[in-house]
Amino acid sequence: MKICIASLSKRIIYNDILEHAMDDFYESLRYYVNNNLQHEYSYYNFSFGKGAKRDSTAIKEAEVIIFPAVQEFVYFTEVMHPRDIEKIREKVRALFPYLNNKHIILMSQDRHVNEELIMTKTFENKVKPKSFQTIDEMDFTCCLKGLKYHFIKKQTRFPSTKTTDFVYWGSAKNKFASGKKSGDERVDVIRSINKNKELSSIVIGRWPFKSKEKWMPLKDTLGYLDQSYTTLCFNWIDQTALTARYHEALACDIVPLVWKDYDSNNILVADDWQRCFTIKDFYDKIAEVKKSDMWLNKIKKKFLDKLPTEKQYYEEFEKRLNDCLKR
Repeated sequence: MKICIASLSKRIIYNDILEHAMDDFYESLRYYVNNNLQHEYSYYNFSFGKGAKRDSTAIKEAEVIIFPAVQEFVYFTEVMHPRDIEKIREKVRALFPYLNNKHIILMSQDRHVNEELIMTKTFENKVKPKSFQTIDEMDFTCCLKGLKYHFIKKQTRFPSTKTTDFVYWGSAKNKFASGKKSGDERVDVIRSINKNKELSSIVIGRWPFKSKEKWMPLKDTLGYLDQSYTTLCFNWIDQTALTARYHEALACDIVPLVWKDYDSNNILVADDWQRCFTIKDFYDKIAEVKKSDMWLNKIKKKFLDKLPTEKQYYEEFEKRLNDCLKR
């Protein structure tokens, strides 16, 4: 089978773990390619350690397009200059004729990046695939983001003392792809925490207020994480889902407190104590966390009891992708 791994919008040159938000998918794909040599692989705007080329022949000749969607909704929420967006959109539009009648497999790590968004926004209702399937991070045991825990544990780091009450790394989710406000609470909550002079906090990422650092690879963020006691996990659109932050926090011995109904099925949340319904709840729980390691140990034990090994994740991914290829 001829399979093309294609990053339609953003150019991806993948070298190593903790340098890309979707490294869990990329490492799983690398494992799959290396262990399934019965297929013929090509790449569009994506590469494993070499230059990523926009050669439409790769898509034109493929039977299956594997599409890891990197923050695809960002290209429609007015956070980039319209001129830059239009340049990217022109290149994607040029692919429309070659995407027709292909089996498309979307790989998504965001609740807002789904078949509807790809068909209506990315493909502008002008592509008719033979089939469209989605491999979502939530298709896997404890979420595919569990690989982040293993990736972080592989890193050589200096011992660090906890000196910071709160750390948050990520970005605002205040708009949908339509440009409408999402109603997500994290901006207001994190802004309030960041302004509290009685609390030591570090906020990293792109925010509508001053933050410690702008975006940086997770590998470079670990120094800040290792010195912090707590973080807050938020969800949007789907409160049953999980996020990488929970896994990444525990890899750095940070207590992952959660906002309201995050992980409402308690796949990872070890105790209702972790849930914060007001900012005051959050402040009270920081004080408890700093008294002893009791909560960290309890939460981490439940997490590790469920977490698959790195190899088990890759095998689970292999099975999921093979199931898609059979349809």
